Amino acid sequence: MALDKDKIKESLTEADIKLILADLGSDLKLADKMIFQTVCHHGSKHKLHYYDDTKQFHCYTDCGENLDVYELTVRAKKHQGIELTFPEAVKYIASLTGKYYSADTALDKVNSHLISDWEFINRYKKKKQINKELKVIHNRNVFQLFSPYGHISWLNEGISHETMRKFNISYYLRDDRIVIPHYDIDNNLVGIRGRAMRKEDVESGRKYMPLLVGKTQYNHQTMLNLYGLHKTKDAIKRLKKIALFESEKSVLMCEDFYGEDNFSAAICGSTLSRFHVQIILSLEVEEVFLCMDKMFHDPDSKEAEIYAKKIMKFANMLSPYCTVYVLWDDFGWIDYREAPCDRGRKVLEDLMKAKYEVKTLNEGAIV
Repeated sequence: MALDKDKIKESLTEADIKLILADLGSDLKLADKMIFQTVCHHGSKHKLHYYDDTKQFHCYTDCGENLDVYELTVRAKKHQGIELTFPEAVKYIASLTGKYYSADTALDKVNSHLISDWEFINRYKKKKQINKELKVIHNRNVFQLFSPYGHISWLNEGISHETMRKFNISYYLRDDRIVIPHYDIDNNLVGIRGRAMRKEDVESGRKYMPLLVGKTQYNHQTMLNLYGLHKTKDAIKRLKKIALFESEKSVLMCEDFYGEDNFSAAICGSTLSRFHVQIILSLEVEEVFLCMDKMFHDPDSKEAEIYAKKIMKFANMLSPYCTVYVLWDDFGWIDYREAPCDRGRKVLEDLMKAKYEVKTLNEGAIV
């Protein structure tokens, strides 16, 4: 269930505020005047005033700021040695006061027609299995044409030299593209993609393309493969979970975030195929995290609702077999077209903590 932070805050009575401040460790000797000890910066003075008409606190000492109850909670908990995210602060206030008001996000509004486990499985089995195999590229001499050093733009985004070497990332000066080799789960080279660095290539829709060297195009069907599994499959099997991103860059970022615990892979596009699903199920995972790029500006817009329908279709392909979570940005932590990891590890983990669980029909709706 998504909580409506505004409804919860507006519903708080003075008695609720006193309860919250007491739980945060404030001395309540002036509480009848709605004046509290300055827990916002771990102070001892009673200079923290609460104004019910604005639902705001004001600290008249070190902070000198207006704070709402959620920001106050985050700061007070931090001084207690507890790192609390904004969504966790909302849940804390709701739990403490019993003020649970749900918010209808785009994911909640989508009538996704979730189906039961058996109905989905029967439908899935009725489809004729198509045997498709990726062609292996045996001649790897082409790598001699590339610079073995990573591009400065990716270094600036936090992808280390070590990670780029591990995934064999290089650079093709002639075409001005970052070279991204693709391997199957058994470490066979199956394709090479290039990330364009020229502005005109990016603006013309050729940002990610199969690499063309001379007359040879190193293309492959991305729908048949998940990028990064040749390096992350051990962590995925050990942890029994997989985080699915859209681009290769996200997998590389997660490698620097988590190292041997990197359980990510990329679909290399914006479509989850049934071949991807087969690969995921073969890994015997118990949890899947859909970490798709943010393709909406306003979380309450029609644009967001349309995108939510697409994400729910992906979720429904997996939910009969494992627990599926969707990372959905209700708080404006990332920008339009950004991936959940683009703003760093902390934002990614905040989104993980605020994730939505998708359940099949016999279990209930989104929670």
